[in-house]
Amino acid sequence: MNTIIKNTSLLLIAAIFFSCSSSDDSTETPPDPDTNPNPNKITTYDADVKAIIDDQCLRCHTIPLAEGAPFAMRNYAETINGVNRDLVLRVESNGVNVMPPEGRLPQSTIDIILDWEADGFKEK
Repeated sequence: MNTIIKNTSLLLIAAIFFSCSSSDDSTETPPDPDTNPNPNKITTYDADVKAIIDDQCLRCHTIPLAEGAPFAMRNYAETINGVNRDLVLRVESNGVNVMPPEGRLPQSTIDIILDWEADGFKEK
């Protein structure tokens, strides 16, 4: 009986140990959220981001909402609501949840949004 408990315990410990592997087979390094793509510029919603939102997002994120968009992004306050609902992650995504749904934005456009994030999502 004691041997069964010891063997079961060892097996359980081994299973836990091997399931906690830190191996990462991905070749892509995730972006560092503290990185500022343009540290020499303060990026703001009004000056830099609004034009991107107007061009890329308003066909769905307006009133009435279209294509299943869950919120509007017609102004700064509504866009910040989107930021709080993972807008930046979806714009950066290479996966199925990328925004806009037509495909990933050019990296230079994504960098403007990342710079806005790094600068604290300033409005003006």
